[in-house]
Amino acid sequence: MKSFEISKIMLKMWQKEIHKLLNTGTKKGLAILCLLLAISMGAIIGYSFTGIFLSLFLNGDVHSLGLFVVAMFMNTSIFTFVFFILFKVRTPEHHSFSMQLSWLPLTVFQRSLGYYIPFAGAVASLVLFIIFILLIPNFIASGVGIRFVFSFFVILFVQIIFFFSLLNLVYNLVYFIILKFGFPLQKFFSIFAVVVLATFYGITFFNITKIQHAYLTFDYNMTYFTAPLFLFLNGQKPDVSYLIVILVLIGTVVASFLSLNFVPILTEKKASKLFSFIKMPYSKPLSLMVKEIKSQARNEENILNFIFLLLVLCFLKYRFQISFSGESYLVLGGVTGMVAFNSFGNDQRMMPVYRALHLKMTTVLWSKYFGLCTLGILQLCLFSLLTSTFPESLLVFLKTLVVLLNSIAVFYLAGIIFPLDRNNPYMGIFSFGMLFLILIPLFFIGNYVVSEITKQGLLLFISLLEILLFLLLYVGFKWRYYYDY
Repeated sequence: MKSFEISKIMLKMWQKEIHKLLNTGTKKGLAILCLLLAISMGAIIGYSFTGIFLSLFLNGDVHSLGLFVVAMFMNTSIFTFVFFILFKVRTPEHHSFSMQLSWLPLTVFQRSLGYYIPFAGAVASLVLFIIFILLIPNFIASGVGIRFVFSFFVILFVQIIFFFSLLNLVYNLVYFIILKFGFPLQKFFSIFAVVVLATFYGITFFNITKIQHAYLTFDYNMTYFTAPLFLFLNGQKPDVSYLIVILVLIGTVVASFLSLNFVPILTEKKASKLFSFIKMPYSKPLSLMVKEIKSQARNEENILNFIFLLLVLCFLKYRFQISFSGESYLVLGGVTGMVAFNSFGNDQRMMPVYRALHLKMTTVLWSKYFGLCTLGILQLCLFSLLTSTFPESLLVFLKTLVVLLNSIAVFYLAGIIFPLDRNNPYMGIFSFGMLFLILIPLFFIGNYVVSEITKQGLLLFISLLEILLFLLLYVGFKWRYYYDY
């Protein structure tokens, strides 16, 4: 089937990019070390949080199994939603491979299905991998049995596919409607609609009382819709119509596949003119800085990132009353740094041009960095205004700026090491996954060190981290600038 051939090509492109990134023994060793640290931390956290449910169930409290299953299936749906949005945000629709496909005698469905299969497979694999790390140590320690574990992960996979199909169906329907009305930025508004609808659904139907009793009287919540199937296989029979559950599952998956007929891979794009009033200066460093601000601000993925983060911040503030006041305001500075993640990948083809113009590597590096910092400060101000959240003191604001500058450096460095390649739309999910795996152990190590050392030692530790971060940024950019082309 032609769609499977497209999927195979996409996976081979992804595999090729992984080999390019991990082309030395040192890189492979570091990647394995980071992966092992992330797995270890995840296993410890999962064992701590889920052990009590399984121990209660094994001691005769059957109700604890229902709570455990509903909670884990809900978390699985949240992970699926996050990876779905991140994938859509981080991967461009317009790249050389999609252009080549548009010239071939392929139907819209064949091209869309070719993209859909590895997309769904990647999301399902990542979610299953995370849940596997969190639960397997407890499953082994508690001795629940192979049948229990196998049935749990099979139904969990069904939940992932169901929720993924539901998100994809909504996305494609909104995309089709916007396309028919002739509006630009179809992807932008489609993701925006999915996030808004999912947020509204979560706020409306998140009822802790119903969730606690879902193992008795099922409320057909989409985030744990398949939970009754697993409970039925393990001796519990909640009050639910299994026929309705099965029909909705099948109908959602089929409708999601059919919706692929209506969403073309390539659509007309209208160029953004954001910041067009800023004239390019004659100074080379300043012109590079202005170019960085314009290109990153106009990038559709960055616009989607901004909207997504804004919605998340509003959801946390107004749903869970997290005010981001005091030291928690620093969170805004941290998330703003994501604007730098795709900077190197977006400008990768310009590196040979910069060298041909005899621009110094340091000039290009720091001009781009300061441009990103300027754009980050602007985004921080917008986050503050749109969420009505402001620093309580000058000291908090200065700390937030320091966090912002470091966050931009971290994401910029991550984008240099794992560049988001426009020619491979699946590189985005790989690069973000690698960043995620690297940051988890670093966070726990840093948190442990901070809690164990004195104030003077903490200042020395932070200073050394700052020097190391910017040294790595310099070395990484130099490696790409001189030796990667």
